[in-house]
Amino acid sequence: MELNPSSPAPSISGVQFGDSALIVSSDGQLVQDLTGILRDDHDCAAQSAPSYHHAEHQLRAERLESVFIDLRMDSVDQSPVPLLQHLSRRRGNRIPVIAIAERGYGREWAGLADSAVHGHLEAPIQASQVTKIAADRQVLHSFQAPPLPAHPRAVETSSISFRTYTSDMYAMLDQLVMMASHDVTLLLIGETGTGKSTIARMIHELSPRRNEMFLTVASGALPPDLIESELFGHVKGAFTSADRTKMGKFEAAHSGSLLLDEIDTLHPDQQAKLLRVIETGEFEPVGSNETIQSRTRLIVASNVDLHERMEQGEFRPDLYYRLNVLEFYIPPLRERPADVVPLTLSFVHEFCSQHNIQIRRIHPEFLIVLKRHTWPGNIRELKNHVRRAVLFCRTGELTPNDLALNLLKHDSDQPANGTMLGSTLSEKVARTEREILEEALKAHDSNRTATARALGISRVGLYKKMKKYGMIESRNGRKRSSK
Repeated sequence: MELNPSSPAPSISGVQFGDSALIVSSDGQLVQDLTGILRDDHDCAAQSAPSYHHAEHQLRAERLESVFIDLRMDSVDQSPVPLLQHLSRRRGNRIPVIAIAERGYGREWAGLADSAVHGHLEAPIQASQVTKIAADRQVLHSFQAPPLPAHPRAVETSSISFRTYTSDMYAMLDQLVMMASHDVTLLLIGETGTGKSTIARMIHELSPRRNEMFLTVASGALPPDLIESELFGHVKGAFTSADRTKMGKFEAAHSGSLLLDEIDTLHPDQQAKLLRVIETGEFEPVGSNETIQSRTRLIVASNVDLHERMEQGEFRPDLYYRLNVLEFYIPPLRERPADVVPLTLSFVHEFCSQHNIQIRRIHPEFLIVLKRHTWPGNIRELKNHVRRAVLFCRTGELTPNDLALNLLKHDSDQPANGTMLGSTLSEKVARTEREILEEALKAHDSNRTATARALGISRVGLYKKMKKYGMIESRNGRKRSSK
């Protein structure tokens, strides 16, 4: 439906909100007032849902033509974002969505919802507010709401929760999830500590083999003369110390999955035997002529460039070309700066629960130090430093004083990067503080209450900082200047 400036204003009664509306609110008085306004002034019958979760169920079960969402229920325990995402996908975004919040915040409180809602009401609701929205020509069933802001790519299994805010990781995770259900050998390349073992287990738990064994062989940690025995097993008397028959990991894994880490440390002869297992599923234990058929799914990993090792004559070309068809590169943490703060918040929560420690606040300087660090040990190093900080914290507030001295020294030794040269101290602090705010908001799906709580500041304080750095949209949809 298109309107031109000379067209008469559309009729208010029963047109914009349809015949049926859903009011999502736990405020009984608000529900009663709004139900009466919709019934008396707009010929629209309304029903209510006490939570965002209940609203999703009602929207799936019933035909409703408009939705009023009370954002004041936004909390750590429930966020309106999943409901808004559901509505943005439903019927091509043609359902008018009206957001409700407390008086005094104007449109700013709806920052997380601005891209998904078509109008705003302030509580307590007046009939004139509803009439004004109904008369707004933008609140029509033909309204096309833009998509919600990007959210983390998350993969959940029975024991693993893997989240990322980095586009390269988005694509890699999508491909890995696709390959998980296929019985193919996968190669994971990434520096030490990037999460290769976690990703390998995630692949196993997403596969049809999820109820079978998942075993790991860290070949780099084994003496070269024992690797073959570890993989394929041996019979008694096969070598001097073989005083009994031993089952290898390929046989022990049976129909499960086997992660072979640091594959680059294998001797060329061992690489040849591994290639045979990959191509035929067959192997012989050390000292035996009996051929065993393996049904194990193999996932291999390395922290070095196998192509470079092949060119140096240290890795068999036939094995390399067999593996690199399904090769996945896991970026180091220094190439994924957007993941540092969300990972930190996740680890703090994990260790507080694990050790029964209460952390009430995280000082911004604590996160600044972590963001500046280059993390040569990647996620593993970050996790260990966060664990130490939580265990040593005695005030309920995480500060740089809770971090290891070597991390603080390394941070102080870091030269300024190109974007920081010529900046004053206040400019550097402001730039870093804004980055932390953005990443903390992402980590909590734009839930300001949860973000403020995690950062140890009030919701009003968070709002003021967001306004200071131009992170809140004005009425014309543009970001306000931070100047």
